[in-house]
Amino acid sequence: RSVPTITLPPALYPSPLPVAGQPTHTMAAELDVKRFYDRLGAIHSAFAKHREGPQWGGSNCLVLNRGQLYDDDPYLKSVCLHQYLFGYELPDTVLVLTVDGQCLVLATKKKCEFLSPAKENIPEGSSITGLTLLTRNKADDNAENFATLLKAAGLDKGSGDSSTTNGDKKKVGVFKKEWDNADVNNGPILRGWQKQLDDADNVELVDCTPGVGVVMSVKDATELDLMKKSSVLSNKVLKHGAIPRIEEIIDDEKTVTHEELAAEIDAIIENPEKIKLNIPTDEVSSCYFPIVQSGGEYDVRVSAQSSDKTLKYDIITVALGARYQFYC
Repeated sequence: RSVPTITLPPALYPSPLPVAGQPTHTMAAELDVKRFYDRLGAIHSAFAKHREGPQWGGSNCLVLNRGQLYDDDPYLKSVCLHQYLFGYELPDTVLVLTVDGQCLVLATKKKCEFLSPAKENIPEGSSITGLTLLTRNKADDNAENFATLLKAAGLDKGSGDSSTTNGDKKKVGVFKKEWDNADVNNGPILRGWQKQLDDADNVELVDCTPGVGVVMSVKDATELDLMKKSSVLSNKVLKHGAIPRIEEIIDDEKTVTHEELAAEIDAIIENPEKIKLNIPTDEVSSCYFPIVQSGGEYDVRVSAQSSDKTLKYDIITVALGARYQFYC
């Protein structure tokens, strides 16, 4: 059975920025400035307009941290936000967004250099009024940088709001689930920054995850195109990979477990060249480990897993999904 060679359009987003100890990408990292401001402006506009509502928790400002690389959960809101804004993941980075449209980023020198093209190129009419890039300072353990962030956000003691009564505390919107997870919200920069806010008696942390999620749920043309391509990829893997393999197993009466077949399908998604798809492997990944079931035992929940039982030649179900440039 011949399989045609298929080429999907070139990548719009390369892989994450190189990190120490991680393989580097051959393409230089470059920020899409217009897309960055369009999407950051969408978040700011929704925040400024609806911040008193439950989705934003009444936030006075947003502190959107991204911790160090955490492969156990690729769907963290901070990871999705960075792909949405930057097209890359910038580990150990602080982003503060104020009601008046000021955006401040604290990160390493390399990441600030990556963001620098946006510094003097704020589009006319954008709700973002300023971009300040703060470079990590090991000498004072970021004390001056933290003071700058606190002042810009109106959280410093000199702002005139040092009351410790709950009603007068400044509400800071964060990704609460990540904030409370030390494995996720971690890094040389974030550890010190989080301590500043956790120890502040004039700060109340509230969850802004729903608000950010609502903004990001409305897909622009670029995102819709990537989602379409990911669905095409999923279809190709099923049609030219999974189904022919199942037919081969049945025709040759081979003994294969659900888990083994799922692993074969997963390998195809991670390396589409196996079915002659010309797609760089660093632009694709599995949405989840494929779920293969047969023999009259079927679990339709998304949490189902492929068992180590032998594949039966009756009704066989296969659930799979491919991510293309982080969209699925």
